[in-house]
Amino acid sequence: MKMATEREAINLLNVLHIRYRRIDHPAIWTMDDPNTPPGLPPVKNLLLKQKKRDQFYLYLTDRKRVNFKSLADQLEIARSRLNFASEEELESLLGVVSGMVTPLALMHDTKNEVEVLLDADLQQLPEISAHPNINTATILMSYQNLVKVLEKMGHTPKVIYN
Repeated sequence: MKMATEREAINLLNVLHIRYRRIDHPAIWTMDDPNTPPGLPPVKNLLLKQKKRDQFYLYLTDRKRVNFKSLADQLEIARSRLNFASEEELESLLGVVSGMVTPLALMHDTKNEVEVLLDADLQQLPEISAHPNINTATILMSYQNLVKVLEKMGHTPKVIYN
């Protein structure tokens, strides 16, 4: 699969008339990266899988650890079957590498293999942050605009309670 690009992420936002702010910064590879600019919304992105069958894109606040038991119960699957996706799966499904996982890369999931899960607490944030397929910039938008973008990409998100 071709890698996700910044240009296609920005083009998507512009075509959908999504209002956003952009912050450029040094590369951010983890949630605790010292290059993270102060004041960014506290979110994290994970690509999970159920063994070799189903993939789940989980977007939640970074104040929480993932409660895998609760998540598995809500998805009606066994906890033992829920794992993190590999680097190869990130690249083949979304066209990104670790440290660049973003909801904007879901445009590469053209076969709709990934179910999008949004933590209910995201709705309380004044803005949601997402990389534009690169980790040297952050896009800030409203939760409602994030949902609009996801739905235009064919991914109606499921709200989960972590």
